[in-house]
Amino acid sequence: MKYLEHIITQVRKQTENEEVTDFTGIQDTEFIQYINDAQHSLQAAITSQHPRVFVKEKVLDVVYGQERYALPQDCYLKNKVFNVEFSPSGLEEDYYTLEEETIKSRVPGVKGSPIKYSRLAGELLLIPQATQGKLRINYVKRVNEVDLRRAKVASSESVSSASTWNITLDNAAFLTDTSSLQEHEEVCIVDKKGKIIAKDLPVNALSSTLLTIDPHTSDSEDGAILAGHFVVGGANTSTHGEFDESVERYIIAYCGWKILKRDSSMDSTEAQTELSIMLGDIVKSYAMISDDVQYIPQLNSWGDWSE
Repeated sequence: MKYLEHIITQVRKQTENEEVTDFTGIQDTEFIQYINDAQHSLQAAITSQHPRVFVKEKVLDVVYGQERYALPQDCYLKNKVFNVEFSPSGLEEDYYTLEEETIKSRVPGVKGSPIKYSRLAGELLLIPQATQGKLRINYVKRVNEVDLRRAKVASSESVSSASTWNITLDNAAFLTDTSSLQEHEEVCIVDKKGKIIAKDLPVNALSSTLLTIDPHTSDSEDGAILAGHFVVGGANTSTHGEFDESVERYIIAYCGWKILKRDSSMDSTEAQTELSIMLGDIVKSYAMISDDVQYIPQLNSWGDWSE
């Protein structure tokens, strides 16, 4: 998808809301909310029909005797797990699939090679508890939310998770939006194309030229923050949506419909009808080839020549 600012500009033109000041007109924050709502609505519709579209993999190190393992932070609804595998050696060839069980099968304190798992409040419980190895989780990933560029990185930094560290901001070249960033407890660093370089960074302090990050669990995509990268507000957030450009039309239409509805426009009813048709078409387009019938069932036996 395009940079969020360009999408907002397009919706403003379509809904004739181009005039805006600090005190009049519809603010960018409202457009951002509607665009994120559109993404969530779209993912919910697609996931209900084709959940494999959003499957992502993560490998966790097993801790001796540990029963609970938190699902990834970006796991959809904190419970959408597609498949769980375990490798006692950590080697690729030793992975085997664990069966899902109810919490009634839980066996706390028993250690060995897990054969099952259960889900409970955003966590996986191994049955029995492992002593070593790796856990490979395939889960339905929640799409990233989107935000505008709020600050620009002035110099290269190495992502650190062990201690408090600073990110220098280029307030001269790109005015730091401190008020928007202060609304969030966490921020992300992205490049100009919206690729997340480092995410879920907990904010300790913020000024127009310096962003201080608290110790945290490192979840960096790249490991190096470079001059020219941008800061956005929120966890798992980017400046560009993850959906294909062909889906962008729904995001724009949804946002436009919300604006028309907000303005009590008579056009909102017609826009809602078109939106529903568009959503149905998009959901159908996400069907994989393997979702279709793989073979034609044979109803008559070849050995029956009586008819």
